[in-house]
Amino acid sequence: GRIRIVKDGVLLSTPFLDLTGLGQVAFGGELGLLGLAFHPNHASNGQFFVFHSGFPFPTNYVKRFTVSPGNPDIANVASATTVWSTPTIYGNHNGGMVAFGADGKLYISHGDGGSTPPLWPDDPSNTAQRGDTFLGKLLRIDVDNPQPPLQYGIPPDNPYVGPGNPLDEIWARGLRNPWRFSFDRLTGDLWLADVGGFREEIDFQPAGAPGGRNYGWSCMTGTQCNPPLVCTCNAPTITLPIHDYGALSPPHAIIGGHVYRGSAIPDLRGAYFFADYMTAQIWSCRRAGSGITQLVDRTVELTPSVGLIVGPTAFGEDGYGELYVCDFSGGVFKIVPTVPTLVGVVPYGAGTPGCSGAHTLTADRSPVVGNPSFALLVANGPVGGLGLMAVAAAPDVAGSDPLGFGFQAHVQLGSLLVLATMLADPNGRGSYAFPIPPAPSLAGANLYAQSLWLWSPAVCAPSPSGWSSSPGLAITLQP
Repeated sequence: GRIRIVKDGVLLSTPFLDLTGLGQVAFGGELGLLGLAFHPNHASNGQFFVFHSGFPFPTNYVKRFTVSPGNPDIANVASATTVWSTPTIYGNHNGGMVAFGADGKLYISHGDGGSTPPLWPDDPSNTAQRGDTFLGKLLRIDVDNPQPPLQYGIPPDNPYVGPGNPLDEIWARGLRNPWRFSFDRLTGDLWLADVGGFREEIDFQPAGAPGGRNYGWSCMTGTQCNPPLVCTCNAPTITLPIHDYGALSPPHAIIGGHVYRGSAIPDLRGAYFFADYMTAQIWSCRRAGSGITQLVDRTVELTPSVGLIVGPTAFGEDGYGELYVCDFSGGVFKIVPTVPTLVGVVPYGAGTPGCSGAHTLTADRSPVVGNPSFALLVANGPVGGLGLMAVAAAPDVAGSDPLGFGFQAHVQLGSLLVLATMLADPNGRGSYAFPIPPAPSLAGANLYAQSLWLWSPAVCAPSPSGWSSSPGLAITLQP
């Protein structure tokens, strides 16, 4: 029942949220605090949502909290509001992932309610196919526009809106134990890993596609028929997974991850990472039509410098799209490149050196679409001095000097997009950062940058007007 914060590399002593002392969380086995999603407007409204097992046992809840006034690193426990709940059956196969899609709606995954031997691994109550229960489903609700007495609204484009069953909240059915799902932060596509009784599977729904898909459990497990049949195997109404694998022996349990959209490992952008809890393996793959390609076992590559990843349980991503994985032993690991590389940034031309030497203009990371803070970095500026960063849509490869300042102009001033001020720090370094919007159409677009610095005549005069400049930097936005 605890959510912890690592801030600037240090684990904060006070948990962000601690429900243990309230006796609200049923835990053990597959029970517990299973999901966390920050509202898309969390920075302004402070809202976040958790999924947890609770009482009367077995019941699962989605609750809304806000952060404490004046301290966003600590949740206000008193703000708890139960948004949604459902009784379950055996206490296993809870799913428990919650995430907001690009449409601003909250998606909730729930397993089929589980079973016990000798009925395992089937769905004895057929909950995944029935329309009168939330079990075995992916749900979609509107937390911003409640429809009393509900604490949420029903999106009008949900597939089953209307009188009777299936329930209006249902977005997809036919799931066994979805653990976990994610949205591609660039495209909005949905990737969902479903733990199977015999076959582990990855389901996929492209962004913008309507709801109402049936992923087949329990008449199908992956791409295979699964007796006893509770629906028609391979019926045209069933959406088959884009990938499935495994068998009952040795046991498997798929762990869904994310499509990598970071900038640290450019050649892996667009690859989907997933793992297996039982075998402790981690793979990446790419979608190719109705299947996958480039399936690569990354387990050996991702061996930590100390210890092992023991039983991976979940993936996460940060604001820059870099990936993390946690395991059952309590470890949290970041996936990093062996040799960091930058793509999409190429220097050109020559500037006018300043009094501290020639300037360099570099980027802190590859210019990937969707990165919230892409920074340009400059060295050898005047300590505490004024600088300008010019970013334009077209280059001046001839290196003209239209203002007569004595610097080489490497951006076409007629196409100037941004002229921003900078101040050099005590080491003579300056920076300018801006977000790159998460619009796929921006991939391939080009920008051109150059930094300019003004020197005091009391220090030196690098040019007749006292200005110096860096070389130009060509920036190509990456998908």
